[in-house]
Amino acid sequence: MSMAAGYEVDWNLVRTFVSVVEAGSLAGAARSLGLAHPTVARHIQQLEAQLGVTLFERSAGGLKLNDSGARLADVALRMRQEAKTLESVGESVRSETTGRVRITIAELLAELLPEILTPLQNLPGADARYIELIVSPQRLNLLDREADLAIRHMRPDQTELICRKVGAVPMGAWASEGYLERFGEPTLASLDDHRFIDGLSTRGFTIALEQLGHKVPDSQVSFRTDSLQSQRRAAELGWGLVGIPDYLGERTPGLRKVLEDTAEGVTLDVWLVARPAMRGQQLLRLVYDTLVEGLAEAFDTPHPLAVQGAGNTTSALSA
Repeated sequence: MSMAAGYEVDWNLVRTFVSVVEAGSLAGAARSLGLAHPTVARHIQQLEAQLGVTLFERSAGGLKLNDSGARLADVALRMRQEAKTLESVGESVRSETTGRVRITIAELLAELLPEILTPLQNLPGADARYIELIVSPQRLNLLDREADLAIRHMRPDQTELICRKVGAVPMGAWASEGYLERFGEPTLASLDDHRFIDGLSTRGFTIALEQLGHKVPDSQVSFRTDSLQSQRRAAELGWGLVGIPDYLGERTPGLRKVLEDTAEGVTLDVWLVARPAMRGQQLLRLVYDTLVEGLAEAFDTPHPLAVQGAGNTTSALSA
């Protein structure tokens, strides 16, 4: 079966096809697009019907592009790139400060963002301005428009992005007053007598203690979770010492900072990153500048580094 003369292929079906090709499965494409698995399968069937060709070999092992599918995938990938270019050009000429901005951030700083962005509520257009905060340890690709802005702890490698170092987050060891009453004040010499809270997939706190010369055996880690809020709550309830940002410890009644005299303070850099469209898109610039000011103030950075991208350095207003 072939397409009727003048029939236009539905771009949504092509986008789904590209996602299946890149993900290697219907399930992976469904997660990437935020669609249901049956919807992705139906899109592929509809595209095959419109084109009059079969795109995949189907087996118990999953989907594999056939020769026709591989040829069409090359064209579809170029179509998606051209679509992104069209969207980017459209964004560059927009002057409105209303619309949606998606910000990706690790949980470490997520609690600060609502108050840092609060000044936006007092500016014109607030009723039609929407913030989406994506709290995830994964690094979303800003160049692929997975998010508009990112707050990260390392400078990105992609030179096309606009980035600015806005400060450093002080980290520390914290414990509840109840825990300290039971186990005593910790020192490096007495850590063998204490219990700890750390991550599951990463061991940031115990690794930091090892760098101070104290190896923490698994038997002393009483609570493990990758959720920062759960770690903080466990510390409140006396499970052990926890390594968290100082601003979180200071906001948590009943927690007290410990091990303050053992070494120089540990900090994590904070980088604010934006898509190149920020240079011409007033809404992104507005949110970006609000974040620069708020994060710099939160972490006592009077003169944040200037905007950087593609090897050059300029001021925020002239970027």
